[in-house]
Amino acid sequence: MKKVLFIIESLGDGGAEKILTTLIKNVDKTKYDITVFVIAKTGIYVKEVESNCRLLYALNPEKNYNSLLYKLKSKFIYCYNSALVYKTLIKENYDIEIAFVEGLATKLVANSFNKHSKKYAWVHIDLINNPWTDIVYKSLEEERECYNRFDRVFCVSSSVKDAFDAKYDTHNSAVQYNPVDEKEIIDKSKEFKVEKKADLQLVTLGRLVPQKGYDRLVKCVKRARDEGYDHFNIWILGEGKQRVFLEKYIKDNKLDKYITLCGFKNNPYPYIAASDAFICSSRSEGFSTVATEALILGKPIFTVECAGMKELFGDCECGRIVENNDQSLYELFVNVLKKSDFNLYTKDLIKRKENFKLKRAIEEIENLFG
Repeated sequence: MKKVLFIIESLGDGGAEKILTTLIKNVDKTKYDITVFVIAKTGIYVKEVESNCRLLYALNPEKNYNSLLYKLKSKFIYCYNSALVYKTLIKENYDIEIAFVEGLATKLVANSFNKHSKKYAWVHIDLINNPWTDIVYKSLEEERECYNRFDRVFCVSSSVKDAFDAKYDTHNSAVQYNPVDEKEIIDKSKEFKVEKKADLQLVTLGRLVPQKGYDRLVKCVKRARDEGYDHFNIWILGEGKQRVFLEKYIKDNKLDKYITLCGFKNNPYPYIAASDAFICSSRSEGFSTVATEALILGKPIFTVECAGMKELFGDCECGRIVENNDQSLYELFVNVLKKSDFNLYTKDLIKRKENFKLKRAIEEIENLFG
């Protein structure tokens, strides 16, 4: 049995954390002894991961977040030499070590003292359009050197791989699509019913952060309302630091009828199932998990162009993709408001979702592990 270590910063409500949870739940436990190491034991997926593998952690925010020891340990992890941090935190040897997100996890596995392990990194985002890992490294050269220490770097879409190759000029990357549990999504979508708030009900889901572009989506809503469109509502599911801005903008512009901030939902699928279409305003993505889930639930996807969307559609007409700028987003939004028959997409949505089978994705990943 191979010992496999995954490192990730936390188990919050992001797409990478959800994908890791799906992977951990479904990988063959008779072939792989799985350990997940998190920097901070926090997030909605902690219990689920803990019940499916061994979960280790460096920090526990629930117990001693405000203590001096916690703060010193956190500073040590994030600010000191990564090789020393790895040696301090990781006590065992593993056959396979995986940095499941960019940034700190990647830096730690790159500095592993275990010379005999296979080392893999996952990249979930277009690191040219969203270069958030710049804060983790002293320079681009340091980050490039880290990635060159991995046996393979798996990118969640071809678009992500293209950006990764262009930025880091490495030769060890490959595309590996995320596992998505289509049966769980469909089953959970039926757990309860949600009533539409308007004749045309749209839905979007994600963290309330600038990356997701909800600040520009609500401006599209105001502009459409001012131009006479009055028959729609958007559910925005998620939490994040932009909530205060969004709440104020909605209140100041009297958009309560048109926008519903639903907050984070443990089970968002009944909302997706009850909607007429899914809309994506993201400034950047890797391979959108929630857009994939909307496709599985038969909802047409209207999105700005970001990494993974063209691959998600394949050669099928699953909705519409436009250029990623504010004016194109508005024109897309108005186009959605004018639509009278979303059933035109049903045949292609049914055809395309056959490509997203959990069993096939898990088998591909297990083959990578050997």
